Amino acid sequence: MKKGLFLGIIVMSLVGCQFRQSGDEVKTREYTYDEYYPLSEGRVDSLHISIAIEYPTQLPDNTHLEAVQQSIKQELFGDAYREMDIARAIEAFTAMLKTEYRRSNLPIVSERTESDPLLDAIMNEEQIITSMVMDYHNQILSYAVERYVYTGGAHGSNYRIFYNYDLTTGDLLHEENLFVADYEEPLTQLLLANLVAQNEDIELIEDLKAYGYNVDDIHPNDNFFLTDSSIVYVFNPYDIAPYALGETEIAIDYNQLAELLQEPERL
Repeated sequence: MKKGLFLGIIVMSLVGCQFRQSGDEVKTREYTYDEYYPLSEGRVDSLHISIAIEYPTQLPDNTHLEAVQQSIKQELFGDAYREMDIARAIEAFTAMLKTEYRRSNLPIVSERTESDPLLDAIMNEEQIITSMVMDYHNQILSYAVERYVYTGGAHGSNYRIFYNYDLTTGDLLHEENLFVADYEEPLTQLLLANLVAQNEDIELIEDLKAYGYNVDDIHPNDNFFLTDSSIVYVFNPYDIAPYALGETEIAIDYNQLAELLQEPERL
């Protein structure tokens, strides 16, 4: 389909993903939206909006389902969308993006008197959002939100943020909920050691700097997801290294964390 003429619609899959453990079940439904929205009629530059959301529709105990759903909508779109139905939230959010795109860029175009292909090119923007369930075990749901935003320049901004829900309460779990007091320094050392162990090109912590990592920036950042065997910390581009190195994942086995966890048996 010709770019600029695609009409974005929200597509809801009828069969979602399922996550099971010991008879428990988490069900999800996927919502997708894709559209190229022209800056104005007849122009080739556009805003590309692409959304793919894996949305929980059933938990082992639905007591806290609404709280988890509202939190996810808030993290995806902002406070104003928390109480909306998910399809309505997507509709309202994309409408806001399109309004802002024209509001910001049309005044620039209106000041030009001649066609400028180079300026047309930098009027292109992208907003891509993908979210999914990363894992579910022991009544903890790990959820990921990935965003790519391009508003001009050499490259866009890409990052992933993780949210871990305690399904017994509906609350988000943070580091202070999982670890004992004064966990930061020993956990930092585990992050450094495991980063070295997971990279065959690096032998010592002292070598990290030469490889491009800023060692002083490597510390617990509350951006993690949980699996059945480890906690996985994620550092986005620029967090601990140059953009060229991209995202960094560091997995730490629960056995290594036994003395730092408040409730080792839960994980």
